[in-house]
Amino acid sequence: MKYYEEKPFLEHLEDLRWVIIKSLLALGGGSLICFIETKPLMAILLKPLKSAGEDPQKVLRVLGVVDPFSVQLQLSLLGGLVLSLPFILYFVAQFIIPGLTPSELRLLFPIFSVGALLFVGGILFSYFILLPQTLQFFSAYNKWMGVQTDWTLQNYSNFVVQMLISFGLAFELPLVVILLGILGILQSATLSRYRRHAIVIIVVAAACITPTSDPLSLFLLAAPMYLLYECSLWVLKAIEARKRTQKDRAIEKGDVIP
Repeated sequence: MKYYEEKPFLEHLEDLRWVIIKSLLALGGGSLICFIETKPLMAILLKPLKSAGEDPQKVLRVLGVVDPFSVQLQLSLLGGLVLSLPFILYFVAQFIIPGLTPSELRLLFPIFSVGALLFVGGILFSYFILLPQTLQFFSAYNKWMGVQTDWTLQNYSNFVVQMLISFGLAFELPLVVILLGILGILQSATLSRYRRHAIVIIVVAAACITPTSDPLSLFLLAAPMYLLYECSLWVLKAIEARKRTQKDRAIEKGDVIP
């Protein structure tokens, strides 16, 4: 049973409109702050290249007149999204909380928290582990080919941002699987039965997500995704076992008819 009074449909639309407006304002404010503080963001952007043993001033070039401004806008939007994400989640929670039952409400904070941690975990994994290794691989590959490493700033920025966002989204896989399991749409037996199919899907998804098609980036994304798949399977089994235990206890007490 819901613990709120039903609103007319138009009032829900009005509430949704304000959620969108406040979210856009938060994103704009965060992006403005990041636009002003571009130099620290540039230092963060260039750190994986330095970790790969390359000097950004020697490797990176600017070819277009407005390329630096485009990169600044891109970094500002990405940084603004990160800064405004807690506020956006809060506005979304305000919108959906009145329509939740007490049992659903108890799941809201853990779901948001786990989702945020997984997204940040994917970004950190890509930033500290994958990006330096990938950049070092391509730099060494260029030397093996007998060519000089000479990348544009915009190309490098696009590559780094795509990698960070791709891994952040890819690490949301366990949350999606667990939510489908809680809703009864997906079962652990299904995940176990179609494990081989899942491997193929993960490899294809990794190939689509990664900005490059090299085997190293593909493996470094597909391997964690498969491990997360196995973790999701284990968690889903634990959830199902807990549900069976609760059902058995309810049957013993006579609250549920078997």
